[in-house]
Amino acid sequence: EKSAHAVNGVAASAVGKTLSTLIIAIRNTVDSGLKTINEALATVKQEDKSSEVTKTEEVRTNVKS
Repeated sequence: EKSAHAVNGVAASAVGKTLSTLIIAIRNTVDSGLKTINEALATVKQEDKSSEVTKTEEVRTNVKS
């Protein structure tokens, strides 16, 4: 009976370590994905700003004409 408890303890420890490793891997993957999304959003925002500047310059040019 003691050996069965020991085996259960070892198995539980192994499962716990495996789950911890998986949780870390999942967090790292999610963090990486979020970083990629944030970079893409920053690019889109920058493109929007560039587009606004271009439109403003076009309006100014047309008003002067």
